[in-house]
Amino acid sequence: MTSSPPSERRPARSFPADPWAYALSASFLTLVLLSLHFINDSDLGFHLAGGRWILENHRFPSQDTYTYTVAGRPYLDIHWLYQVALYLFYRLGGYTLLSLVHSGLILAAFILAWKRVRLTGAPVWMGVLLLAAAIGASEIRFRARPEVASWFLMGLTLWVLDQRLYRKRNLLFLLPPLQLVWVNTEGLFVLGWGLMAFYWLSGYWHSGKPDPKLLRYSLGAVACGLVNPNFFRGLLYPFSHLAMLSTANVFKYTVQELEPPWALPVATDFAFFSYLLIYKLFSLFLLVLLLATFRRRKLHEWLLALAFFGLSVSALRNVPLFLMACLPVAASAWNDLGWDRLRKFQSAFLARPFFAWVMAALLSGASLQVTTNAHYVSGRRTDRFGVGLALRELPVRACRFLAENHLDGRIVNQLDSGGWLDWQGPPGRTFVDGRLEVMGRDFYTEYMESMSPGGLARLAAKYRADILFFKPTHAPQWILDLTHMPDWRLVYLDETAAVYLRKGYAETVPRLEEDRLWEERGVPKDILGQAPGLLQAPPPPAWQCFWEDFGKPSAYSSGLLDLGIFCTYDGRPRAAEAFFLEDIRRTRGRYADLFYNLGCLYDYQHRYPEALACMKRVLEAAPRNAFARQVTGKLSNSVP
Repeated sequence: MTSSPPSERRPARSFPADPWAYALSASFLTLVLLSLHFINDSDLGFHLAGGRWILENHRFPSQDTYTYTVAGRPYLDIHWLYQVALYLFYRLGGYTLLSLVHSGLILAAFILAWKRVRLTGAPVWMGVLLLAAAIGASEIRFRARPEVASWFLMGLTLWVLDQRLYRKRNLLFLLPPLQLVWVNTEGLFVLGWGLMAFYWLSGYWHSGKPDPKLLRYSLGAVACGLVNPNFFRGLLYPFSHLAMLSTANVFKYTVQELEPPWALPVATDFAFFSYLLIYKLFSLFLLVLLLATFRRRKLHEWLLALAFFGLSVSALRNVPLFLMACLPVAASAWNDLGWDRLRKFQSAFLARPFFAWVMAALLSGASLQVTTNAHYVSGRRTDRFGVGLALRELPVRACRFLAENHLDGRIVNQLDSGGWLDWQGPPGRTFVDGRLEVMGRDFYTEYMESMSPGGLARLAAKYRADILFFKPTHAPQWILDLTHMPDWRLVYLDETAAVYLRKGYAETVPRLEEDRLWEERGVPKDILGQAPGLLQAPPPPAWQCFWEDFGKPSAYSSGLLDLGIFCTYDGRPRAAEAFFLEDIRRTRGRYADLFYNLGCLYDYQHRYPEALACMKRVLEAAPRNAFARQVTGKLSNSVP
């Protein structure tokens, strides 16, 4: 047997020698997995509807046609290019392709941020740490929304400017077409103006000479902003929108993405704990670095840090913009630190392979927890790993129910359902949706007032509603109001929507029978008889739960919990108890919030032994839970 000549032998496959390459790969793997979750944002609906309308009518919308409440009101559609692309992608590959496209945009934005960090010459390990921090603080905004396109376009604009600054590469010709795409995609295009101005001012400040080429392309890019369907109005839209939000506190403090992150309670709001904590630690870290290297910082770095930190302070949705814009600033400042002790610590520990392997292992573990949904369940979030549509979060089946029963009357819906009704509901019958600039402050205020006792009856009477359509857990006061509104009957209920019909409207559609709910959710008829055993059964050991989170899909069902909460408010204690118990059975008693809700139900029913058993389980997991401690203290001496 003869061996092949050396020229025909395949070279041995080589692997990166630097262990930080594996930590970097683990960071991007975690990023991709976090960006791949089922689409659960209702606003996707009106964007799809917008793309469909433009292609069907061969023109751009100028008035609202989705709602009957503000129909004819001026509608400045600044997302038209995003919407048309979105609808075409949907026609090409359905909701699965929409998931993949948005995941790709998010990945591309972070790759650009990484490339900009590398241009600073900072150590690889520092770049990886900064990248991982940015991913951790931003992933709560990984959504199928036009803002992720702005992340990518902003990153590309900054990369072009940094290439000229660090590598002397002239790619400025890309700025005008980037701005042309951006101005027709999302309202954050004005950030591009600021970025170009920051870099031009910085060059002039430090060299004493203006950069005519950068100025020329920057002015050309701004001029390209006029190439939009609304001309000057489209160019000035972001400023008018910002003015509306800044003066209308009803938006800022009722829409979560518009809330100031520094005003959110880090210690008490578990769902946002890690994201807010990382963001705040990075902010403090950046401040210390800027002050420590004050004299070595360029003007554009100060402007980037101040402007984007100010944006992040104003609204939660702007946190990713701050992180992606300022990662290279932090990396460059770290590189300029001259502290001898820090350099020794860096060489002795941080830059060591062991630290890289530990980080790669932690990120790989986090990736596994994303795929099993343990990551999302731990924060009680509704996101779930996968591609396509979140059927347990968007009212897809409820809209199908409306269509199948020809229910095209006047709808009073909740805000979170409006976008999907624009897309799948009766044409022109939506009450309110997420386009706040179209809804307006006065109408939105009226809508929010319906969340007070008796408000729903007044709203339904004023707008002569035939149908009430809302997500059960997002409008508890509406459920309570409906228990005192006998002219309305429940005809449909699932995890995403409750549908009520007015007396005299579509009488052929029968009232929903409670037993059908049990059957559709697979709840056994004898579940109530299993209550003693389920309440007394010990939970799985903590070590077992820990290992399961890395390899076994979570059985936690927010849908059963939501149905239980709805039935509690709706005065259906038997059904509520059944849904809570079934969720406890399926999850083997792992989650304290299921016992908490069931304990509250038992306490309200004066079933004190059962309430005490539930609250004791709650205190095992959350000893500081005030209500559980109160109930336990009240009942411990009276219940045998």
